[in-house]
Parts: sequence; structure tokens; C-alpha cells
Amino acid sequence: MSVSRARELLAHAGVEPDRLQRHLLVAAALREVLSREPIVVGGTAEDLYTGDVYVETDLDLCGWVSPEENGLLRDLGFTRRGRHWFHASSKIAVEFPEPRIDGDEARVVRRAVGSGIAAVIGVDDLYLDRIRQATADERNADSEAARAALAVAVASYEEIDWRYVERSIEATEKDNPLLGQPMRTVHSRVRRRLLSALKK
Repeated sequence: MSVSRARELLAHAGVEPDRLQRHLLVAAALREVLSREPIVVGGTAEDLYTGDVYVETDLDLCGWVSPEENGLLRDLGFTRRGRHWFHASSKIAVEFPEPRIDGDEARVVRRAVGSGIAAVIGVDDLYLDRIRQATADERNADSEAARAALAVAVASYEEIDWRYVERSIEATEKDNPLLGQPMRTVHSRVRRRLLSALKK
């Protein structure tokens, strides 16, 4: 734990013009002070893997802030606003939607940023997350989540462990068919569009 390094990273975030880099700097700062390593998920992870600009402004992290750490975050310049921790100088709202990623933490990527390290969900599990989200609107092949899954697949086709993806979907089909079967449908549709895009 290094509070001084966290302050240094947050100061860097406060003057960094690039939104993605600001998000990663804030994630790295929180990694320095939280007992549970925060893992970047959601739109920030999507931005990182696809190179696109995701429309959301929140920084989503899997992890949690213990009651003892609330005061420390306030000392670092964060204020609590509902479910968000807002850091004024970097203009970033941080949310902790889940305590853990829905995936394999051994696949988490640790990326150097400034003087720190940001932990980011692995691209395989990000793809699966986007497929999972797309099941909420399974019949809409052009839903935001389906487009996001396709964007991740196209940008990271060579990096994604497709056997791991298949095994994960098969396990979900077995354990939770109501989710697994729609995931299979969405995944198959995305794969067809992916192969078509790669041929162009």
C-alpha cells in the first residue's frame, strides 16, 4: 500500500487530457490503497481493447471499499455521491458494480500506467460479459451490447482464447440453461458477423 503513490497518480490524472488514461490512472491509484485489488471492467475495458471511445463516463471497477477505507478515499479527494465515488480534479465517477469479476481472475491483465499499475478484466471475459449483456435483448442483433461484443471480437480476434469462450458458454448452458442458451445464440450470431468482417 502506498498512499503517496496514489496521490501522485491522482495528480497525474488531474492533468491528463486523455479520458482512457485518466480512468486507468485513477484505477491504478485505487489499487495502491484498497485491500481488494480493483479490476477495470465495463466501458473503460472496452475502450482499452477496441481503441474506440465508449460513451459512458463512469469508471466501473470490480472490488469494494471497506468501511475503514471510506475515510482514506475522502482524504485522497473522493466524495461519495450515491453509488459513486467522485474525484473532482480528474472529473471521474467511480462505481463498484460487483465485488468480483464474472470470470477467471487469472486472466486479468495488469497494465503499467504512470507510476502505477491498473488491473483490467481479460479480453476473453470482457467478450463473455458483452455476450451475457446482449442476452437481455437477444432478438436485437444490433443492440448496443451485441455491437460491443462484435467490436471486442474484431479488435482482439487473435488474442481471444476462443476455446475458453466455448467452454465458458458450455458450462453456463449446463448450469443455467435460461442464460446459457441465449448466450450461445448471441455468440453464434456475433461469430458469423465477425467472420464476415474479417473477410473484408
